[in-house]
Amino acid sequence: MSTRGERIRHALAARGVRKQQALAAELNVHESAITRWKENAALSLDNAVKLGAVLDISLDWLLLGRGTIDAHKTVSSVGGAGSSDLARIAARIGPKSISLLISAIDSTADDLAPPARR
Repeated sequence: MSTRGERIRHALAARGVRKQQALAAELNVHESAITRWKENAALSLDNAVKLGAVLDISLDWLLLGRGTIDAHKTVSSVGGAGSSDLARIAARIGPKSISLLISAIDSTADDLAPPARR
């Protein structure tokens, strides 16, 4: 799926969300915000984290299109933090800190990745 809006529509369908009104209430946003997100409009990091937690989807997949919708579940099975832990932490530290952490993790992952084969 090439756009975030397409991934949001896919996630809603995959999780059986038929009524945007209930989801909007749970996310504490107006129903029209979800409609705009499905059309690829701007989505704040805070709302992306909440959406990821409520729908139980990978933020990497949602925001960047990397991995799979359930990629976050494989992390917790290896002994890492689960999505509920990540959502709880994200709610406490704020969007700027989340952005900095994501950059640090990306940088570390790049450093640890094996060299590409030729």
